[in-house]
Amino acid sequence: MPLRAASYAASLVQRAAAHPVARAAAGFAGITGLVKAVAFLKEAVVAAAFGVGPAMDSYLMALVIITFPSAVLLNAAQTVFIREYVRAITLRGEAAAARFLRGSMFTVLLALTLTLALWVAVLPAILSIVGHGLAPPQRALVAANVVKLIPYYYLTGINLLGYGILQARQMFLRSALFPIATPLVVMGLVAMFSADLDVLIGALTAGTAAETVFIFVTGRAHFASTAEGPAEATSLVRDFATGSLTLVPGTLIAGLSPVIEQTIASGLGSGAIAGLGYAAKLPATLNTLLTTAIGVTILPYFSDRLSRGDVQSCRSFFVRYTGLIVLAGLAIAAVAALGSAPFVRLAFEHGHFTARDTLFVTAIQQAYLWQLPGAMVSTLALRYVVAQGRYRALTLGTMAMLPFSAFLQWWLARGWGAPGLAFGTSAGVTLTALVFFRLALRNSSEGAP
Repeated sequence: MPLRAASYAASLVQRAAAHPVARAAAGFAGITGLVKAVAFLKEAVVAAAFGVGPAMDSYLMALVIITFPSAVLLNAAQTVFIREYVRAITLRGEAAAARFLRGSMFTVLLALTLTLALWVAVLPAILSIVGHGLAPPQRALVAANVVKLIPYYYLTGINLLGYGILQARQMFLRSALFPIATPLVVMGLVAMFSADLDVLIGALTAGTAAETVFIFVTGRAHFASTAEGPAEATSLVRDFATGSLTLVPGTLIAGLSPVIEQTIASGLGSGAIAGLGYAAKLPATLNTLLTTAIGVTILPYFSDRLSRGDVQSCRSFFVRYTGLIVLAGLAIAAVAALGSAPFVRLAFEHGHFTARDTLFVTAIQQAYLWQLPGAMVSTLALRYVVAQGRYRALTLGTMAMLPFSAFLQWWLARGWGAPGLAFGTSAGVTLTALVFFRLALRNSSEGAP
């Protein structure tokens, strides 16, 4: 009996691995890995040109301030847009999809403008909080850099929706490759000109604009005008706006997780925050790479199949794919955990970073790595719930799980210090994955609304 069960499980995993979605995810992850390597090289070039100091601090703080509101709004909007755009193509045709696309773009630009106006109005109050340790001249420099980054703010928003078009159209490889334009342009311009913040901001904006050009040259055919009636277009855009606003609270709450982790770490003694920061580098890179590849490639598939009423095959594939990524995530986490000590030694054990620090950071990194299977399953389950159009359930689930995850981090940190906090993060992610897996299967037999 155990042999039969193992054989059946192996068959399910093999079928899932052979699915076009799994192959697309592997290809997306490979190209994204290349782009991230180039982005890391860009960071090295910028660091060599600017070093550390007040000027770079003001730039990085301005970048965080200008991108935070758009990230919260647009991450939710892109997720909903992909689902609704695929449904528009499948159920109403290309003409309706083209009008929906233009209406969505206008809605996003309007939302970005209103959000920016509010953000700029409260900028002095924001700087008094996040920049409380800065002298008045440096706060003024941060505010000036925020203004200079406004074109970048709009381009980033446009690009997120543009990448949504490519992903909905299953142009996954181009969607993965086009972001390489920004680090290449930044490296080129910074190397050509002097180490000046205006050059850096201009290079960042120019690189982002290059992405915009690549995206919309690729997708220009999908903006073709149509004679579709305005009432239908209004209905499609209204669904997009309502769904996006429904997801925003969950996106905002999820963004608090790093803040909670840092707050707990601040009470763990000297070196805890730095150790967590060093230890998180490898797990965060792997996490982003794997979850992005899964999320980008699976949402269009589920949205299309559920729009066609193919509920049972979606449910079956969801279960098979979950099994595949659990095994893959465990294998990647195990290999990375075994290689943690050599990695930390090679990457960080120089100068004031001692062998004792290596042992400390290695223990934390190994604890962080076990979140990978849960993070991958959560991403898959969340996209399945989105494809069903259950935005409210997703938001409520996200908000409900945050206190449980925070409690696990706090409780384990009490006994095991920083490694316990990291293991609490992994445990919270795993618990969240189990909850969202169950949520995704609940009522899925009813199909998408």
